[in-house]
Order: sequence, then structure tokens, then C-alpha cells
Amino acid sequence: MKVFNASSKQNNQLTRIIGNITFLFILALFAFILIFSLMKMNRPLQTLPSEEFLSTVNKHKDFLSVTNLGYFSIRTMFRMIVGMVWSFLFSFVFGLLAVKYKTARRIILPLVNFLESVPLLGFLTFTTAWLLGLFPGNVLGAECVAIFAIFTGQAWNIMLTLYQIMEVIPSDLSNVTEQFKYNPWEKFWRLEFVYAIPGLLWNVIISQTAAWFALVASEQASVALPKDTTLFLPGIGSYIQVALNRADFKACLWAVLALLLNVVILNFLVFQPLVRATYYFKYETDVESTTPPKSIVYQLLKNASLTKQFSKGFASFSRFWIYDIPKIWYFLKLDHLYRLVSKLRNFFKTLWYVSLAFVVIICSIKLYHFLPHQDFGMIPRLTLYTTLRVTLAMIVAGVIFTPLAIWVASDNRRLNIVQPIGQILGSIPSNVYTPFVVLVIGMGFNKLEWWILPLIMVGCQWYYFFNVIAGYLAIPDDIRDVTKLFKLSKWQWWTKYLIPSILPYLITAIINAAGAAWNADIAAESIQWGKQTINVTGLGQYISVNDGIKDKSALGTLAMCFMVGLCIAFIWQPLYRVAKEKFHY
Repeated sequence: MKVFNASSKQNNQLTRIIGNITFLFILALFAFILIFSLMKMNRPLQTLPSEEFLSTVNKHKDFLSVTNLGYFSIRTMFRMIVGMVWSFLFSFVFGLLAVKYKTARRIILPLVNFLESVPLLGFLTFTTAWLLGLFPGNVLGAECVAIFAIFTGQAWNIMLTLYQIMEVIPSDLSNVTEQFKYNPWEKFWRLEFVYAIPGLLWNVIISQTAAWFALVASEQASVALPKDTTLFLPGIGSYIQVALNRADFKACLWAVLALLLNVVILNFLVFQPLVRATYYFKYETDVESTTPPKSIVYQLLKNASLTKQFSKGFASFSRFWIYDIPKIWYFLKLDHLYRLVSKLRNFFKTLWYVSLAFVVIICSIKLYHFLPHQDFGMIPRLTLYTTLRVTLAMIVAGVIFTPLAIWVASDNRRLNIVQPIGQILGSIPSNVYTPFVVLVIGMGFNKLEWWILPLIMVGCQWYYFFNVIAGYLAIPDDIRDVTKLFKLSKWQWWTKYLIPSILPYLITAIINAAGAAWNADIAAESIQWGKQTINVTGLGQYISVNDGIKDKSALGTLAMCFMVGLCIAFIWQPLYRVAKEKFHY
């Protein structure tokens, strides 16, 4: 017995040591990425290689050398981390405003739905010069462009998810907080935030796919030195773009391997432990009896003494953050100031709408004179072609990936296996499939422009997959148990139980997929492989071909935005209201 106890103590001690090493390794790794990248950024802009310079192979130290991928991965990972932090800050601020204040909701939701579907090139067209001007002649300006592109790829999705989850919090939980007389601050951090975490984590994982897609376009910037020149930041996205420009199939494969390795590392060290740690935040009556997802890193960190010390410090900070901050608020009488300002709500609402109308009129006049009038006649036809392709791709992706997601989420073991694979596959930008498409087209399979549909689907299908999984996992177990008592046919099971249960998540999936589909269409309608370009008539092709010509890029982007505005007014907003009023627990 003594031998057994001694052996058990040795094993526990060894587990603690390994856990401490893991904890220190993760901290050291991310600290190194941040510090090393910051040191490499503060340099003159002219030190970045230009598109003309990279068009030919450098025999001494070529940009596409495999040895560069380690350094490029560090720089890309830094942009991903910073973009994710800014996305979270944006989501919590504007998501909370949309949930708590009706006036803010009327402004924020349409605006975010609109921005969700604005193509990435549209953002870069209007913001690149301003972001470069923040740090004139410095690489930091180009880094801001890349980080902003990553931000636009994931912030809207995270914010909409937070809003959608907080809008459907079960009423019995809200009633409990009222009985305990929680103030709004305590209610958010002790109920709403905790309730939203599982679904929010899933959508952060989804958002990474859009962020990786944005990297290919964002790790290059057009600047005037003194003529218009395209400069490339060191990163995996720029590596992929240069490989496509040179038609280097081998370099494309190396870039994909490096990208997948980064995704696996991020998933293994960050997302898997977080999903496991927040598993019991789910709103279920018998969550203890279910099998939680596995995470090696989580198990190691759970037994580490450093993690326990960190947890104690975090608990102390949480008590201060949740309970002491409101005391300061009331001590300074800020609640009186808030009530005073709230009385002016109608004034601020009127001021907002008047200001908005004034800005829209002024911008419309300036845009009318700025846009190329000779292209106005072709835009409706191009918009129709692209809208039909995007709609068809979204329908096909939804029909395929919604049932697939339900099948995966219905079994925890299946979910633990498929979810990381889906995250890895979803992170591959659609541009990477260009060599394979060109190869098949070169074999004579070029009828009906078949490649458009799968390339658009690659950009939007994973939003259905992960959002539907998150929705299925959020269904309370007692609701599932009740459905088992009734002998429902498969049609009734889908229409009477499942679709109503996941409808808020499905609406979010459709909105996110729509934005991703418009972005993917731009790449799909104009494929470049070396000096060979394959164009398909459409709005995406118009935007892609005229990239850098600001008036034509603006016209194509505005046409897309107009279609998005119609969808917001007649589809997304009504669906949001239906989901909020009729389909919640």
C-alpha cells in the first residue's frame, strides 16, 4: 500500500511538472511571437519587397524559399492574434449596446449586417491610404492594413453571434438573476456572458476561416513610392499570392502545409482547451452525465500548480471586476448621470438620423461625380449574374452542410474527430484551389463555368457547418428528451423540432455565409495562375479586374452593397424578429 501511495505521489508530481512546463511554454511562445514581430515591424516601408521585384526568382535568397515559412508563420500568427483581440473588443462593446438599447440596435444591426457582406477589396479600397498614413513611410502602416483586413473577416460574425445568443437567453435564468437582485453589470458577467461563451467559441473558430482568407489579400499594400507600387509583407498570405503569380505549384503546396500547421497549433494550444474548459457552461440539466470533448493541453494545465495559482489570482480579479466596479459606479453617482442622459434619448436619436441623412446626401453627391458614368449601363446585368451564382452556391452549401453538421453534432465522439478536421479544411483560402481548377480546365472541362459554384461554396459552407453545430449543442437536454416521447416522423422532427430550435443560429449562419460568398465570388470570377487569367462575366470579375482603379472598384463595391442593403431590409431584419419573438427557450 505504501509503495502504491509513493508511486501515486510521484505520478502526481510528474504531472504537475509537465503541466507547469506546458503552461510556461504556451506563455513563452505567444510572448515570443508578439515581441519578435513588434521588433521586426518598426522599419522603413521601402524595405518591403515590391511585386515587380518578386516577379522573378532571386537565386540568393528567394521570397518563396521554404526556409522563410517559419519566419512568415510568426508574422502571420501575430496579425491573427491582434486581429482577434480587436474583434473581441468590438464585439463586446457593440454587441452589448445592440442588446441593451433599442435605439443603438436600430443603428448597429443594419450597419453590421451591411458590413458583413461588403467585399474585402471594398474595405481595402477606401481604408488602405488612411491606415498607411497612420505611420507614414513605416512598415507599421502596412501591418495596420493587414490587421484591419483580418478584423473585418471575423468581427461582424463574432458580434452578431454574441447579440443573437444574448437575445435568446432562457427566461427562467433571467428570472433567477432578478430574484437575486443583480444589477445589469452583475447580470451580464454572471449570466449573459457565461451563457454565450460556448456558442461564441464555436463562432470564433468559424471566424478564423474568414481571417485566413483575408490574409492572401491583406498582406500586400499599394503605395506611392513615388509611383503606385504593390509591396508585400512577410507572411503566409503573401507567400501564397506570390506563388500564384509565378504559377509555382510546389510553393503553393508548401504554403498550404505551413498554413495547416499554424491552424493545428492554434487549435491544439488555444481552442481545444477553451472548448473543454467551458463545456460545463452549457445550459443542460444533466450535463454532468455527458462526455466532454478531450484536450491533452487542458488535462496538463488542469494539474499544473502554476495554473492553480493563476486561477486564484483570476478569481480575486473577478470578484473585484464583478462586485467592486459597480460600487465605484454608484459611489461616484454615475447612475444619476446615466438617468439624466437617458432622458435625452429622443433628442440623440433625432440628431443621429438627421446627421446620417446629411452624411448620406453629401456622400451620394460626391460619389455620383466620382463614379465612372460610362459603366453604369453594364452594372445591373453583372449584378444579376453574380447574385444568381451567390444565391445558388449558398442554397447548395446549406442543403449539404446543415444535415452534415447535425449528424456530426449528434455524437460527441464524432464531433471530437470531425471538428478539428473541419477547422483545418475551412482555413484554406479559396485561392489555394486555383492550381487544381486551372489543371482541370486545361484538360478541356470548361463547360458551364462549373468552377464558380465550388469556389464560392468553399468560402461560405463552413459557416453553415459550425453555426449549426453550435445551435444543436445549445439545445437543452430536457427539450431533446421531450421530443423522444413523441413518435415524430423525420419530416416532423426537422420541421417541428430541429429547425425551430436552431433557427437563430441558422439565421446567423446565412448572414455570415452571404458575406463570405460575396467575397469568394470576387476570387472565383477572376482566377489568376501565373500569366494566365480566367475571367467569368460578373460583378466579382469587374471588381477584381479593376482592383487599383478606385472609381471602378468603388462602383462595383457599391453595387454589391446595394444588393446587401436589399437583403437586410427584406430578409435579415424580418428573420431576426421572427427568431427573437417565436423561437427561443
